[in-house]
Amino acid sequence: MGDNYRKFFKFLLWFLFFITFTAEFVKIVFELSPESGHKPLGMANAFFWSSLFLIEIIMGGFIVTFFIKYPSRRLRLLCLSACHFSVILLLPVLLDDWSWTSLLYPWPHSLQAFDPGTPQTAFILSLIVGFVIVPVITFKWGAKGFCGYMCPHGAFFSETYGRIFPARYNRLKWAGRFLPQTYFLLMTAALLGIIIIPDSIYPVRTVQKLVYFFTAELFFFVIAIPLIGGRSYCRLLCPMGYYVKLLVRASRKIKA
Repeated sequence: MGDNYRKFFKFLLWFLFFITFTAEFVKIVFELSPESGHKPLGMANAFFWSSLFLIEIIMGGFIVTFFIKYPSRRLRLLCLSACHFSVILLLPVLLDDWSWTSLLYPWPHSLQAFDPGTPQTAFILSLIVGFVIVPVITFKWGAKGFCGYMCPHGAFFSETYGRIFPARYNRLKWAGRFLPQTYFLLMTAALLGIIIIPDSIYPVRTVQKLVYFFTAELFFFVIAIPLIGGRSYCRLLCPMGYYVKLLVRASRKIKA
């Protein structure tokens, strides 16, 4: 009976992610071509954000549960929780601006910091995190520094939602040999592009947001975690993870 309840709970949680990001996909499709006569789906937007808030509450429950169940992982859970909930909920809600999520979603994970609407303070702090803090902690503690204790996305959801699914690391292993590098190179090209031609931020950012939605959200939560495991996005796609790997390699060469 206990196994049946767990399976039912996993299905309900997966279904919550499925309908949440399906609603966002529908909203994206309708809003991409306003000239066709469609209007923004206000209800879909409200449903998406309310579902995300429910997901955050459930993830908080996971944190408490696993904090009790896995004493050896308490420090990691505390650090990831602080990083995730601060940039995903606390700062955006207090400051009424979701662009503050760019603090721990810096380049190459996202180009949000470079949006014209992003506050200058958030922009500067995001640059410091991406180009100073991440390299420093990586040189000091290796890949586990950011990817193990600070990442508010792949690492956090791997320790919560991902922990209830088995890890099947051999699935799509081939994709991890070239997709992270490709994603990183595309984000590097995008960054250079908006530095050289600042006005290109609008089309580039639009494309980047769509790519992020399909890879880091729809694919990660609905397909990859249930079928491959919690660290699926980190191993198969994440440009930030590849950036950290490059820093680790540079650190080893310097220390050698």
